[in-house]
Amino acid sequence: MRPLPALLACCALLFHACGKDDAPAPSLESPANCGVSGFRLQATIGPDDFCANASLFADRAVVLTVNGIQTNGATLTLELDSTSVGTHAAGESINHVLYTDRLGLAWRSNDSDPANVAITGHDTGSNRIKGTVSGRLHAPVGGATRTISAAFELAYTE
Repeated sequence: MRPLPALLACCALLFHACGKDDAPAPSLESPANCGVSGFRLQATIGPDDFCANASLFADRAVVLTVNGIQTNGATLTLELDSTSVGTHAAGESINHVLYTDRLGLAWRSNDSDPANVAITGHDTGSNRIKGTVSGRLHAPVGGATRTISAAFELAYTE
């Protein structure tokens, strides 16, 4: 048996398999690559870009609760009372929005300066909802604000 041809064939396969990829893998930190079609929660909140790339769930009980966690520890929670297609106010008492940054500092919607939740699609048969959030979030102490521009599309459980 001649081992030289077998050895050359193995080396050729090894060098071919170890070649450089044509396209690099997308970064999970990049909001442009946030989630998958039909299941994502991403936002820009003040200077922070947010992508729910560590955990994302939604459940409808009394309200529709959406919670996303980013790998750096930041969280974004939506408690949506109003889920019909259209634009709804988001304050403390209805359609509450809460963001905690990677340092644990909180920012939330409030009744005196509500943000907006726009539901652009809601299929109650398949439990799928899509929409946006825009406006200002407020620090609970001190009165500082951050603007939010968020988009979500997801399926939820009941």
